[in-house]
Amino acid sequence: MTDMQPFERLAALSAHFQTEESLDEWDWSALFEYADGPAPDPASIVTVSELWCSSPEGGGSRDIALIAVLHDGQWATCVAWSDYTGFGCQQGVDWRINTTREAAISQGLDKESRAHLGLALPGEETTR
Repeated sequence: MTDMQPFERLAALSAHFQTEESLDEWDWSALFEYADGPAPDPASIVTVSELWCSSPEGGGSRDIALIAVLHDGQWATCVAWSDYTGFGCQQGVDWRINTTREAAISQGLDKESRAHLGLALPGEETTR
């Protein structure tokens, strides 16, 4: 197995989402390499159920929000950003693991991410 193989699989899992930017294997690898805390094992991700990705500054900038199902039935969320220079310079990557989809949405995503994914909590607005 090559070092990028797990991330190629994740890129394929997320390829069908219609977002401003797609996540390739390099983006996926950065989400794990630059995680601010514990992240799930890339091999444990079975499905990506929600994804939003844009490039607000152009270049290598990324704003990312995603929800994934793990092989043990738990739900992982990731909220991440990088400036125009890409991951490795200025970035933030926050992974959270929750036992239910509802907890992942309410506790693993921030208000802006929920809005972009169309998953606003009662009283919040969506941008979808």
